[in-house]
Amino acid sequence: MSYQLSIVIPTYNEAQRIGATLQSLSEYLKKQKLDAEVLVLDADSPDNTAEEVKKYINKFSSLRVVSVGPKPKGQFVKGLQVKKGMLEAKGKYALFMDADLATPLKYIDQAVAELDSGKQVAICVRNLQKSHKGLRKLISGFGNTLVQTLLLPGIADTQCGFKAFTSEAVQAIFPLQTIDSWGFDMEILAIARKKGFSIGLIDVPDWKDVKEGSKISGSSPIKASLQTFGDLLKIRWRLLRGKYKH
Repeated sequence: MSYQLSIVIPTYNEAQRIGATLQSLSEYLKKQKLDAEVLVLDADSPDNTAEEVKKYINKFSSLRVVSVGPKPKGQFVKGLQVKKGMLEAKGKYALFMDADLATPLKYIDQAVAELDSGKQVAICVRNLQKSHKGLRKLISGFGNTLVQTLLLPGIADTQCGFKAFTSEAVQAIFPLQTIDSWGFDMEILAIARKKGFSIGLIDVPDWKDVKEGSKISGSSPIKASLQTFGDLLKIRWRLLRGKYKH
């Protein structure tokens, strides 16, 4: 069965808030009359996130929990989750979003509109100087300058966890994704550019920083920035070596 839209949600230890997220999502999809499947990608959360998700199956046309296996201690798995979910998606369009709803659900409509208009990729873009504070603001500003200089000129924010793709773009981009860590967003956008796909940018002035932080990573801003810088260099090297041609 095919759907108008597939929504992929990576999770780890999200039992306390995934219910509210799914309730809000089901209400939004019904209001907008969107025919969508929802795939929750879970890394065998010890807090029984998967069991909490299953309580909401009847609220969707299709809601599935897909396991990516146990999360290695201290490792980032969001990239792996997103890749698996996007490649399993059956929708005309596929979108991945964070479980914390930092990006409001109303931007689903804007992402779909971008793809309907002929874009192959649509991504939400935050104003990092306003959305981030303190050390995180400094790190993100410097990091974005490097990303635009070395990899993705014109994209002011590669890391917002809300991106949508046509099914054609999904099948061309995600099989080539090699990075599971923080840099996976940069990699999939770099591959999209390499393939010649047009990328629609959606401003998100009302993005909210979730204070308790990512449940998937648990990394400090400094550790995350170092990992991302390493990923940036890997992507740049792979582009130079022609590793994304297939």
